[in-house]
Amino acid sequence: MIKRRMLLEMQRKMLAREAKKPAEAVDYYSVFLEHLTEDGREMFNRAVEQYGEVARKVAVKIGQLYHLGRLSGSLDASAVYWVFQEIGLPIRIETRIVYKKGGEVKSISDMLKEEEE
Repeated sequence: MIKRRMLLEMQRKMLAREAKKPAEAVDYYSVFLEHLTEDGREMFNRAVEQYGEVARKVAVKIGQLYHLGRLSGSLDASAVYWVFQEIGLPIRIETRIVYKKGGEVKSISDMLKEEEE
């Protein structure tokens, strides 16, 4: 009788442990995405285009830090850029220099072409 009661208790404990496991499964990637601002999301998308799976792994690790409470607040574009820069993965950004005069916007390359003609 005592052995049976002990076995029943052990079974209950095992079932309780198994019931808790699915509740602990957190998608850290989505936690990370929730903490990005709009421009932060754009910068992260550029990182994913350039680095693929490595960028996703970085996002999962940052999501874990958010879940554990070690990070708070949201990440903007400069913060996302800085994180990838610090781990040795610089995000390349398309830059353009424009010239504005009299309400007209021209790129530097267009200005140089006009000067050559």
